Amino acid sequence: MTIRSVLSEVWRNVSSGTTKAVLWAVLTGAMLTLLSLVDAAAIRDVERQALAFQAAAADVRKLPAAGQIDGAACDGLARVPTVGAAGAVREVDPIQVQQAPGTPLTAYQVTVGLGSVIGLDGADPLGVWIEAGLAQSLLVAPGDVLTTAEGDLPVAAVFTWPDDGRDIRFGFAVLVPRVPDVAFDECWIRAWPVVDDNDQLLRSTVVVSSSMAAVQIGQLNKNLGVELDAHRLFQKRVTRHVQWAAPLAMLMIGFVASWRRRLEYASALHAGQLRGDALLGTGLETLVWAATGALVALAGDLVGIRVLGIAQVKAVWLLGARMVAWSVAAALSGTLLGAWLIRERDLFHYFRTR
Repeated sequence: MTIRSVLSEVWRNVSSGTTKAVLWAVLTGAMLTLLSLVDAAAIRDVERQALAFQAAAADVRKLPAAGQIDGAACDGLARVPTVGAAGAVREVDPIQVQQAPGTPLTAYQVTVGLGSVIGLDGADPLGVWIEAGLAQSLLVAPGDVLTTAEGDLPVAAVFTWPDDGRDIRFGFAVLVPRVPDVAFDECWIRAWPVVDDNDQLLRSTVVVSSSMAAVQIGQLNKNLGVELDAHRLFQKRVTRHVQWAAPLAMLMIGFVASWRRRLEYASALHAGQLRGDALLGTGLETLVWAATGALVALAGDLVGIRVLGIAQVKAVWLLGARMVAWSVAAALSGTLLGAWLIRERDLFHYFRTR
């Protein structure tokens, strides 16, 4: 048979319903979409744990060394690929403002880099940063001024500091950015994922210490555990097995799709059709319904991922797409295997057992 003849026969089989392309496409699309979204839901749970860990500032580590931290070196850690943000802190005398007479406000001097650590990326360093609850109590907002005996302090930014288990010192506090030309008390870094080598980087910011062994690196918020290995949770998720279960199921579906037509295939071989032509036609028919089902699954997976509220849409969709691609290949393999096992000599056996 010529290629044109094979294509013509494929078209007739698909359009007439002999292939049952609609049935297999619907089954393929529904099964792959369901399995993809089950896995996506498990990934979403891991993602939410990681986001909650970061939102609670549990990914922030701090090294306390009173009067021994090089502020410039601490800020410079932000340039290290494994560190997201870094900044130094030093406690100073409370600030007395006219908006709250008789109530000294806890104050800290910080390097500019600390703004990124506490969620104030790009905050104006020419002014003070004030905690949201304190700002509400004083009725001030960015652009307003805190009046002190030493002069006015413009409010450059407002930051949030929830009572969720993190270090409470910044609650109801005023942060005063300054150039790192003095020694600081602590160096903070925000890093995700957590890398052990970052602790050594933190220690490198200590200017001088006669008891380096006593310097203990701590976590800003321990309520969610000392560490969260999101990669391990992802690798160990129960639904990871769908990555091979789906192709295995499609291999079986492909085999059944061709084996159910064993009488038809054996009759064609008996009539003189070449096995190569039979396999080519079978493969093309399979690609019609498998590819159609795959497109349905890919579209359904994309919609489902967005409905689930997953942040890493592209990464999760590509994971599902890889499973779908392997499933299409498995369906084609199963169909060809079934067709290859059909023998002309078994024609009458197929006829009797139809």
